[in-house]
Amino acid sequence: MPISNVPRIRLGYFPTPLDEAPRLAAETGLKRLLVKRDDQTGLGLGGNKVRKLEFLMAEAERQGCDVILTVGGPQSNHARLTAAAARLRGLDSVLYLGGPRFDRFDGNLLLDILFGAEIRFLPNATVAQMQKAMEDGAEALRAEGRKPFVVPFGGSTPHGALGYTAAVQELAEQLGDDKNPQIVVAVGSGGTLAGLMLGVKLFMPGARVIGITVASSNRGFPIDCSEVANGAAQLAGEKVTVEPDDFEIYKEYLGERYGVPTQAGNEAICLAARTEVMVLDPVYTGKAMAGLIDLAGKGVLDKDRTTVFFHTGGCPALFANEECFRKLAKYKEVIF
Repeated sequence: MPISNVPRIRLGYFPTPLDEAPRLAAETGLKRLLVKRDDQTGLGLGGNKVRKLEFLMAEAERQGCDVILTVGGPQSNHARLTAAAARLRGLDSVLYLGGPRFDRFDGNLLLDILFGAEIRFLPNATVAQMQKAMEDGAEALRAEGRKPFVVPFGGSTPHGALGYTAAVQELAEQLGDDKNPQIVVAVGSGGTLAGLMLGVKLFMPGARVIGITVASSNRGFPIDCSEVANGAAQLAGEKVTVEPDDFEIYKEYLGERYGVPTQAGNEAICLAARTEVMVLDPVYTGKAMAGLIDLAGKGVLDKDRTTVFFHTGGCPALFANEECFRKLAKYKEVIF
């Protein structure tokens, strides 16, 4: 197919497993629940960004770039995996991270350090402010004779979205004759959702894609997603159009804001761990699973239809939120 003609660098382990989750299905009232284990993509402790970076890094190398720049929060999975991909390909990385001040380099931040990334911290900066700082940093690097490659928030570009168009092709092969699933996925910057929607149009037109928002988004978010998806289609030479109305997005599971755990998300993390020994995180997949559980209970999800939960990774952030789960410890000091 045309997508195979788009330059791509193999960074992860594919296909990722598609696991049955019968105990969690029983808890949620679903007849069949499958988990697409993109937390097991391999590179840098894995996650959905590996698929995006296979196309993004290929484009960076095609352009002869020698340093990769991106933006995110302090516990950004995308930043962590961008640093990992750059290091694997022998390139430098600079991460522009904005958000609450921190006093510990734990979770994803610890991995950023291990992968040799330079960190530029912008306390409580908006995405637009981080993007501007990154663009200014890229200009400064060019003045020094470097060749920077700028990756927007979440890697949500047409090149990045192609990673999840290919993921749907992979999923369709794994599902065999069951080509009519309802797919649930966490939605941050929108690139994964855009790629999934394009992939469904191409490989599983009977499937339904449900996005659970984990970050604040503007009113034009479906428009932005459709533009990314259509840009990806153009890159792949596919004559398919994705419309804003194609997207089914639920925003009520975000909580206070991006990166702040919710009670429902934490409860979903515990349920997944204690039914399927599946590790979720408080920023992305925990909130997405909370959405899946609630939508199943409300009948928004068809309980008789196969449900696929895309596990997009993010487990390092769990270890930066230990205080959320401390009260669950069955702990007793034994004196002897």
